[in-house]
Amino acid sequence: MDNRNQIFQKIVYLIFCQALNLFSLPLFAADVLSLSEAEQLAIKLDPITKSYVARSESFAEQAISDGQLPDPRLKLGAANFPVDTFDREQEPMTQLQVGIQQSFPPGNTLQYRRERTKALSDIEQSRSFVRTLEVSRNVRIRFMELYYQSAAQRILEENRSLFSQLLNITQRHYAAGRDNQHDVLRAQLELSLIDNRILETIQSRETAIAELGKFIGQENSVRPVQDEFPDLEAVPSFVIIKENLVHHPVIMIEDATLLASDKKISEVEEQFKPTFNIDVTYGERTGTDFEGDSRPDLLSAMLLVDLPIFTDKRQDRRLAAAKKEKIALQFMRTDKLLELRSMAEREYANWNRLNDRLQLFEQRTIADAKMNVDSTLSAYQNDVTDFTTLMRSYLTELETRLDMLRVRVEKAKVQSKLLYLTGEL
Repeated sequence: MDNRNQIFQKIVYLIFCQALNLFSLPLFAADVLSLSEAEQLAIKLDPITKSYVARSESFAEQAISDGQLPDPRLKLGAANFPVDTFDREQEPMTQLQVGIQQSFPPGNTLQYRRERTKALSDIEQSRSFVRTLEVSRNVRIRFMELYYQSAAQRILEENRSLFSQLLNITQRHYAAGRDNQHDVLRAQLELSLIDNRILETIQSRETAIAELGKFIGQENSVRPVQDEFPDLEAVPSFVIIKENLVHHPVIMIEDATLLASDKKISEVEEQFKPTFNIDVTYGERTGTDFEGDSRPDLLSAMLLVDLPIFTDKRQDRRLAAAKKEKIALQFMRTDKLLELRSMAEREYANWNRLNDRLQLFEQRTIADAKMNVDSTLSAYQNDVTDFTTLMRSYLTELETRLDMLRVRVEKAKVQSKLLYLTGEL
């Protein structure tokens, strides 16, 4: 009985020391990486987002250009030169000409072309926003996994210290003939298993660091993560999420693509209208007429009109192709919306179940595991149970803490996916 009282007192002392260590940790560690900082770094460093922004600006500049008339054409030439003498004063119609030609595309072609290019700019802008949402979601998920591995490693190391002390106690008691060898072997086994778990956690943590470093750089991902659990924005109701999916940036991309397709159809329809070309030419003449007067210069003006009469092999086919393309894009939009709705239903169901599991851990399971440890300690102190049962109760509490941490992290991961579906950062 005295031996068990000594072990009980040792265990209580170790638990008290661990509690003091936890409360003595600094509230603000130097160079700690927070979730918000990781998100900001990832968005700032992401090259794909920058690419989309640059392409959007490129199309915006091109839209201005597409709305302008073609450049006028300068015409220089000589007309009606006699080939026998090449004397420009020999014939009255010989002249040196300078002229300007200007082409006018059919109908409102320039307007529709400008609006279509502007829609392409909007597509790239929406893509940049979608990419920002994706980066934020992916960083949150990877940060949560890194947080779990870091916190799990701390929990395992705390328990390793406890089990190491228990092993020392059993070894001393066994040497004094107070405990049996089985207790020593069991304590050694559990300690080695915890060491293996710690190594696995370190390996997983290094993998999580590498995954997060892909977004924020390895020099930032190796920094220690915040001790407190990362806060995320509240998730709205499923009805609100589902109703707002039609305004999600992914669907905005499809809407802008459809708008660009509409403008392309309108532009093709304008090709059924004639194209106008204006030609104004000034001709200079030399020499004199029969009465001895200087020959007058000549001014010519011409209007050239393209006649889109035979449209069955060209304009009709282009219009049919543009309309078929729009139908295909409409099906793509429908598929994207269905995909988002399916994702919302799946992730919201997962979030609810994980929330129920987390509440069960917080309200009952953790408390039951702690009570089990307390009752087993009391039973062991009164020589009612053995050392193996005592070890098993501590292991059960350890697994319960790790399981609750995993559920909490998985819930945050699903929450990150739901926040992506809301279309807001």
